[in-house]
Amino acid sequence: MPIGTLAIVSVQLIALLTNIGLALLKFTVGALANSRALTADAFNSAGDVVATFVAWMAFRYGLKPPDEDHHYGHQNAEVLAGLVLAGMLAATGVFICIDGVLGIVDRKGPETPGLLAIWAAGITAVVKLVLYRISMREGLKTNSPTLLASARDHRADVVSGLVALVGIWIARNGYPEFDAIAGILIGLYIFYLSFEPLRSNTDILMNAAPPELADRARRIAAGVDDIRGVNQVRVQPIGGRYRMDISVAVDGELTVHAAHILAHATEDELCVKMPEIIEVHVHVEPAATT
Repeated sequence: MPIGTLAIVSVQLIALLTNIGLALLKFTVGALANSRALTADAFNSAGDVVATFVAWMAFRYGLKPPDEDHHYGHQNAEVLAGLVLAGMLAATGVFICIDGVLGIVDRKGPETPGLLAIWAAGITAVVKLVLYRISMREGLKTNSPTLLASARDHRADVVSGLVALVGIWIARNGYPEFDAIAGILIGLYIFYLSFEPLRSNTDILMNAAPPELADRARRIAAGVDDIRGVNQVRVQPIGGRYRMDISVAVDGELTVHAAHILAHATEDELCVKMPEIIEVHVHVEPAATT
């Protein structure tokens, strides 16, 4: 298994086991300590378990090689998983907001949460901060959409844990309604965080690619010996990486064999200097004569 693949698998497995443990911790403590904020955050962790499992399955499916129906492989399964994660973030945020509002309007009045809830919220924030840094580092290194989406989710959990911590602390100091208010703030923040992965993964499915990739490819191809010019560059995102079609101008008097060798030299140069490119197709055209 490649090193990058092994890193993604390891981070996702750690995140899955950690989220299971945090969900159980917060559900238990939330019930014992009568904390709506912590219980709402527990549902967030439970959603993380499902989301991490979806990301894991998508990543594994994305490793399948090209076949008769998927000529460019299955890497876009990660993009679909990223959209699922975005949807789960949005749904979780809405659910937590509703639960917080119900806590405020409860006829019995809000209950004061126990001290144990503060400790659970603090532990959650610390653990999630560690997971965020690990996931973001490996996500940027491997350019994995699912790891980057998971990192954003961990970041949301850090903030939600801190908000729950503050809300519980205020609730224990004479303002019990702040436990539910903290839950609402957590829900709104999580809902907001769903926007970015929704946008970025939709862009990939719509074949949107960073313009600077085409500009870099033009400069690199133009620097290859005997390339007279670069006529067109098209970039297509596939999962967290890209494939490229590039048209270059060469001496029209070259033999087919010589032009073929030059095309391969251009492909090799692009793949070496642009590791985010997984496939390059070079089309040669005769240079304009004056």
